[in-house]
Amino acid sequence: MSYPRVTRLDLGIFLVSFAVLLTELLLTRIFSVTMFYHLSFLVVSLAMLGFGASGLIVNLAPGWFPQEKLFAHAALGAVLFATTSVAAIGFSFQLPISLDSSTANWARIGATYVMCAIPFLFGGLVVSLILTHRPAQANRLYFADLVGAALGCVALIPATNWLGAPSAVLLAAMIAATAGVVLAPPSAVRLRRTALIVVGLLVVSVFTNGRLHWYDVRFVKGARQPPTLALRWNSFSRVDVVGTPQTLWRAHALTFPGFSARLDPDFAIPEVGLRYDADASTQITYFDGDPRRIEYLRYDVTSSPYQIRHYRNALIIGPGGGRDILTALSFGTRAITGVEINPITVDLMRTRFSTFTHGLYNGFPGVTIFTDDGRSFLRHGEARYDLIEASLVDTWAASSAGAYALTENSLYTVDAFSDYFDHLTPDGVVCFNRWFESPPVQPLRVVVLAREALARRGIKDPANHVIVVRTDPDETGLVSLGSILVKLSPFSPPEIARARAFATDMGFLLPYVPGQEGNDFSDLLGARAAEMVANTPFDLSAVTDDRPFFFSRVPILPRLLSQLHISRSRLGSLPLDLGGRTLLGAVLATAFATAVLLLLPLWGRRRRVTQTQTRTKDGKDGGLWALYFAALGLGFILIEIVLIQRFSLFLGYPVYSLSVVLFTMLLSSALGSLISGRFTAPRSLSLVLAILAVVLVLYAVALPLVLAMARGAAIAARIGVAIAVIAPIGFLMGMPFPSGIRRAGVQSKELVSWAWAANGGASVFGSTLSVLISMAQGFTASFLAGTIAYAVALVVITVLGRHEPRVASQGAR
Repeated sequence: MSYPRVTRLDLGIFLVSFAVLLTELLLTRIFSVTMFYHLSFLVVSLAMLGFGASGLIVNLAPGWFPQEKLFAHAALGAVLFATTSVAAIGFSFQLPISLDSSTANWARIGATYVMCAIPFLFGGLVVSLILTHRPAQANRLYFADLVGAALGCVALIPATNWLGAPSAVLLAAMIAATAGVVLAPPSAVRLRRTALIVVGLLVVSVFTNGRLHWYDVRFVKGARQPPTLALRWNSFSRVDVVGTPQTLWRAHALTFPGFSARLDPDFAIPEVGLRYDADASTQITYFDGDPRRIEYLRYDVTSSPYQIRHYRNALIIGPGGGRDILTALSFGTRAITGVEINPITVDLMRTRFSTFTHGLYNGFPGVTIFTDDGRSFLRHGEARYDLIEASLVDTWAASSAGAYALTENSLYTVDAFSDYFDHLTPDGVVCFNRWFESPPVQPLRVVVLAREALARRGIKDPANHVIVVRTDPDETGLVSLGSILVKLSPFSPPEIARARAFATDMGFLLPYVPGQEGNDFSDLLGARAAEMVANTPFDLSAVTDDRPFFFSRVPILPRLLSQLHISRSRLGSLPLDLGGRTLLGAVLATAFATAVLLLLPLWGRRRRVTQTQTRTKDGKDGGLWALYFAALGLGFILIEIVLIQRFSLFLGYPVYSLSVVLFTMLLSSALGSLISGRFTAPRSLSLVLAILAVVLVLYAVALPLVLAMARGAAIAARIGVAIAVIAPIGFLMGMPFPSGIRRAGVQSKELVSWAWAANGGASVFGSTLSVLISMAQGFTASFLAGTIAYAVALVVITVLGRHEPRVASQGAR
């Protein structure tokens, strides 16, 4: 089967899909800065419903979109996507959105949602109209759609690195407007001229915004963006250093919660705050190269591991601005390795703040810095360390009343602690510094992780391997910060004595030392551990790589079942935190929206039948076709999200999730779509779905084993494994949608727009459902849920095939 040259429709749908996916990813990135994470998750999820709603509009009002106006309407939709995306995101830059539950704050959130849904509605209209009026060409059009999306996701990396997210929005809009130029018919002179003007204005905007910053974030986390010494974006973070050139070298009193109240209150030192996504922060502390001048760090509770013994070498995971490295230097550790995941941080420390820190990250004697994920660095190295330390290392700050419970973090799992122990010397220590809330759920969960990892190594008496030290909030007047120390061998009596002396001298508290009885930590480390985990109202279960939601304190499903009086459990007795409430709201909202997108066209069809007193041949099959495409959308997104999570840890660096995993998934699906045009027999689609379902079941079982076997390989080899594993299922997953579109289009064009609506709505619902399932049962369960969705599609298409006329082979026109 031969394919003709690239048409304007091919190029137009390619450019629009490129721009839409790039904008979606940029929106997620921007909202992670301007809002708290759970709100950005909600708004982006709901905004994307606009994409599916476009199919609903085309279906309910087909008279508005006649075939002879296809090119004009598609061009207009592309231009409107470009202009409204710039306007909507620019509008969101001006709104302060916080955790406040006031009516005004929720009104701002609602306004942001409505504004940001409009561009996706127009972008979806372009794709929906093209597929509706050209169903026979679905395989090649869907190929162009997926290739555009694949390149759009890869473009996020250079666009954010070079331009920053706000200017990248302008770039995406320019690409969409270019699609308007391509699609505009020769007769629509005014429309083509308008599209060209928009393209020109956006080109100028991209170049001028880099210098003038007239289109940029104004409010972050509910507050106005403060002056900065540096501000940079990449594909997974925005890093800024708060301050001005005048305040950089000015000495400040120390306000970090980890310091003892017995530090001289008049002590001051130049220090600036380095922030990630305007929230999670670290300090860049002035250092003149003399370790004797930083002995004040000995008053910090995070120095606890150094207080009990000397370490020849240390690994610092997530050193940020270098404070933990300075602490190690002040205690005479001679070989210090820092592994920082964010390249912007390392670059700032090596350039803008190199003089301020005396070249701490520029080859300072005894200090070596790597840019990598902490676990990936350990898994692919052979070195062993006396100390492995991580201080408040989170992708997002894990505070704000549970706003970040939706986030996963692979540093805090039993599997992670096993990796740490594998790279310790026989008497080595792991130290994690965490906030002590009331109750101290995070420190307790760290102890659970340590206990389980020690048990894997055959250690039956974990009580002798743990020490916990924390600040006294009654003395400091600040939130309590603590250090959880875990040693491969039992802590010796002299080490325990030094820990006690350190706590006494600094006015710190000792929640647990070996031999202590009668508190939550001793219970978790003793014979009552299982009883305590079972009876505690918070979730203290061991977190694994399959379910790495360390910060989730109250599981959603037990709470929901308790509220519905279906079952009672201790985990359902407490209210959900902000993250949990938001996720539940997003799941319910997207489920309702998906139901509307599925059922409203059915009502519209029946209404038209009643009015015209005619019965369409395809009426009885409409609901089944909608269910088929909804199952495809749900299955695709569930599988895609789990693969991204699995391979993020395997590849070890956030950028690879986009540049390798998502790109491979979309591109291989595009190839599957293109090849699907060769198979027009009804049984071919059923066979593809059957093979896919079997392959997915095999993947659910074998994938963790394959990744475990290859995890020690070099990065090039791991990328090769990722491509080899993802491409086959991506190829198969790309076939059912265009094949179904062609077959449904033979019966009625209205079925195509309905299919687009159902598929889009189910995809958004699946993105929220995936988080819910993963938090409750793990990624494997979410993967199997996606497999079940494809099995449902198989059953539906089999039923349709029994009373569907044979679809004639239809070439692309």
